[in-house]
Amino acid sequence: MFRINNKILLTLSSLLLLTACGSSSKSTPQPYQPLNLSHKSESFKQGAHDGCLTATEKYKKNHEAFNNDFDYNEGWWAGRRNCEGREYAEY
Repeated sequence: MFRINNKILLTLSSLLLLTACGSSSKSTPQPYQPLNLSHKSESFKQGAHDGCLTATEKYKKNHEAFNNDFDYNEGWWAGRRNCEGREYAEY
Protein backbone atom coordinates (compact mmCIF):
# COMPACT_ATOMS: atom_id res chain seq x y z
CA MET A 1 0.00 0.00 0.00
CA PHE A 2 1.15 3.55 -0.74
CA ARG A 3 2.31 5.34 2.40
CA ILE A 4 2.78 9.15 2.69
CA ASN A 5 5.33 10.52 5.10
CA ASN A 6 3.66 12.71 7.77
CA LYS A 7 6.17 15.55 7.21
CA ILE A 8 5.41 15.66 3.50
CA LEU A 9 1.67 15.60 4.15
CA LEU A 10 1.98 18.40 6.71
CA THR A 11 4.13 20.51 4.36
CA LEU A 12 1.76 20.07 1.41
CA SER A 13 -1.26 20.87 3.57
CA SER A 14 0.42 24.00 4.92
CA LEU A 15 1.34 25.20 1.43
CA LEU A 16 -2.19 24.63 0.19
CA LEU A 17 -3.62 26.52 3.14
CA LEU A 18 -1.23 29.46 2.76
CA THR A 19 -1.80 29.85 -0.97
CA ALA A 20 -5.55 29.91 -0.42
CA CYS A 21 -5.16 32.92 1.89
CA GLY A 22 -3.12 35.01 -0.55
CA SER A 23 -4.52 38.14 -2.10
CA SER A 24 -4.90 38.76 -5.78
CA SER A 25 -2.38 41.04 -7.48
CA LYS A 26 -5.10 43.49 -8.58
CA SER A 27 -7.44 45.00 -6.05
CA THR A 28 -10.74 46.56 -6.92
CA PRO A 29 -10.52 50.34 -6.51
CA GLN A 30 -12.87 51.72 -3.92
CA PRO A 31 -15.52 54.15 -5.17
CA TYR A 32 -14.77 57.80 -4.54
CA GLN A 33 -16.31 59.10 -1.35
CA PRO A 34 -15.91 62.81 -0.57
CA LEU A 35 -14.60 63.59 2.88
CA ASN A 36 -17.23 64.46 5.45
CA LEU A 37 -16.04 67.84 6.66
CA SER A 38 -19.26 68.96 8.33
CA HIS A 39 -17.95 68.74 11.91
CA LYS A 40 -14.29 69.45 11.20
CA SER A 41 -12.32 72.52 12.20
CA GLU A 42 -11.27 75.15 9.67
CA SER A 43 -7.70 74.00 10.18
CA PHE A 44 -8.63 70.41 9.22
CA LYS A 45 -10.52 71.67 6.16
CA GLN A 46 -7.52 73.74 5.03
CA GLY A 47 -5.25 70.74 5.54
CA ALA A 48 -7.60 68.54 3.49
CA HIS A 49 -7.63 71.14 0.72
CA ASP A 50 -3.83 71.37 0.67
CA GLY A 51 -3.39 67.59 0.85
CA CYS A 52 -5.77 67.09 -2.06
CA LEU A 53 -3.90 69.68 -4.11
CA THR A 54 -0.67 67.85 -3.34
CA ALA A 55 -2.12 64.55 -4.52
CA THR A 56 -3.59 65.91 -7.74
CA GLU A 57 -1.89 69.05 -9.00
CA LYS A 58 1.00 70.53 -7.11
CA TYR A 59 2.68 70.24 -3.75
CA LYS A 60 1.06 72.46 -1.15
CA LYS A 61 1.65 72.28 2.58
CA ASN A 62 1.82 74.85 5.33
CA HIS A 63 4.83 73.37 7.12
CA GLU A 64 4.32 75.41 10.27
CA ALA A 65 0.72 74.22 10.62
CA PHE A 66 1.63 70.67 9.53
CA ASN A 67 4.24 70.39 12.28
CA ASN A 68 2.32 72.18 15.05
CA ASP A 69 -1.42 71.84 14.38
CA PHE A 70 -2.84 68.35 14.80
CA ASP A 71 -6.06 69.16 12.90
CA TYR A 72 -4.19 70.57 9.89
CA ASN A 73 -1.85 67.56 9.84
CA GLU A 74 -4.73 65.06 10.00
CA GLY A 75 -6.66 66.99 7.36
CA TRP A 76 -3.64 67.13 5.04
CA TRP A 77 -3.16 63.36 5.19
CA ALA A 78 -6.90 62.69 4.81
CA GLY A 79 -7.10 65.00 1.79
CA ARG A 80 -4.03 63.48 0.18
CA ARG A 81 -5.23 59.87 0.66
CA ASN A 82 -8.71 60.76 -0.53
CA CYS A 83 -7.57 62.46 -3.73
CA GLU A 84 -4.64 60.28 -4.85
CA GLY A 85 -5.17 59.12 -8.41
CA ARG A 86 -8.26 61.29 -8.92
CA GLU A 87 -9.11 64.60 -10.49
CA TYR A 88 -8.89 67.53 -8.10
CA ALA A 89 -12.01 67.91 -5.98
CA GLU A 90 -12.57 71.31 -4.38
CA TYR A 91 -13.00 71.16 -0.61
